[in-house]
Amino acid sequence: MSLKMRILALIGLFLLLMTVAGGAVMVANARDAVRAEMASALELGRALGLAVTERGTLAGGSGMLNGLGLRHLRFVEGDDVAAPGVESDRAPDWFTALIAVEPQELRLAGTLRVVAEPGDEIAEVWEDMSDLAAAVLAVGVLLLAAAFLAVGRALAPLSRLEAGVKRLRDGDYRFAFDSGGVPELRRLGTGIAALADGLAAAEQENRRVGQRIVAAQDSERREIARDIHDELGAALFAIKVDAGRLLRLAEGRADGEEAAERARKILGTAAEVHQLSRRILVRLRPALLDQLPLSEALTELVGDWMRRKPDVAWTLSFDPPAAAADLDGCEEVLRVTLYRLVQESLVNALRHAVPSAVAVSLRIDPDRVEVAVADDGPGLPAGDDPNRAGFGISGMTERVQALGGCLTIGLAEGGGTRVSARLPRPSHNSATVRLERTA
Repeated sequence: MSLKMRILALIGLFLLLMTVAGGAVMVANARDAVRAEMASALELGRALGLAVTERGTLAGGSGMLNGLGLRHLRFVEGDDVAAPGVESDRAPDWFTALIAVEPQELRLAGTLRVVAEPGDEIAEVWEDMSDLAAAVLAVGVLLLAAAFLAVGRALAPLSRLEAGVKRLRDGDYRFAFDSGGVPELRRLGTGIAALADGLAAAEQENRRVGQRIVAAQDSERREIARDIHDELGAALFAIKVDAGRLLRLAEGRADGEEAAERARKILGTAAEVHQLSRRILVRLRPALLDQLPLSEALTELVGDWMRRKPDVAWTLSFDPPAAAADLDGCEEVLRVTLYRLVQESLVNALRHAVPSAVAVSLRIDPDRVEVAVADDGPGLPAGDDPNRAGFGISGMTERVQALGGCLTIGLAEGGGTRVSARLPRPSHNSATVRLERTA
């Protein structure tokens, strides 16, 4: 049951209890009033009866006394049964039993009896209480209607408060609340607004920390790639030179077959290690980003796959096309993340599906970048959870979340799989502040 209905139910219960208590008091008072009226009527009947009997006009005296039209009184001669009052049946039997006042009788000298009947008085009490009950019912209905409107108006800010909290849960920390003039709700709204400001500040700080972590990871990978290229590459080149020299020396001698074979193995091993180091370098740091802008690096990446898989229809689009230059000017951590997203998504599309078409699209807005890679393969298996993916998807998710974005993997239009990510673009002012702080 809603809070509004609970308040109205409490008000209705309170009115019902008040009505029952008031009715009980009125019944008790009516019982005493009827008894007092009966006693007064008996005194009056006694006086009239004595006056008649003292004059000696008892014969036909009861008819004469009854002809006076006295309320509640009946005069009976001898053992005759008193006729009931004309209006004694206006009150229901249960109400008459509730009043519980029986007819009272007084015997005078001789055969004259005075009977006081409460029926007429009980009927009057019933009519008064019926009118009062109707008035109380009307007032109660009006009061409940007024309470319904008043409570609804007083609780209206709660619905706005609920909507504001839902926006907070969805990540929108712009909390504005109109308490409708209720002090308690105003204090509650002020507290939630302060909490929203704190959450917004914490999210911004987490985003800055995540960007610094990703930037630090990229910087460390760059250093590792440089070390591999400079030191391991030089060592492998020296091995190849020495092995080549051994091979040339051994080929001119009759007993140099074994040395020549070993030299060939050294050359083969050096070539394999060289290829391995190149793959590690590509994984650690995309060399294209050091040589080309992001838009051209993505074009080269898609073009490389186009040359490898000519049977697949490849598409790369920028929306709007003129905004590609803005994308090239983004921060390095954002450019690396976008490149890695497209690179990993293309690998997954070709590894886990047999698509005939793959489309890469980027939408560049002033405050965010959206990237999507869609294929027309068989799509995700039924019941498969994209979150339970390999290290590639996990790495992409961590990078995107560290930058304050969101990654979605689902079905593409017309079938297939679609990997999309939305990443915020840090403003120029925020980037300047970070540079000044780190300087």
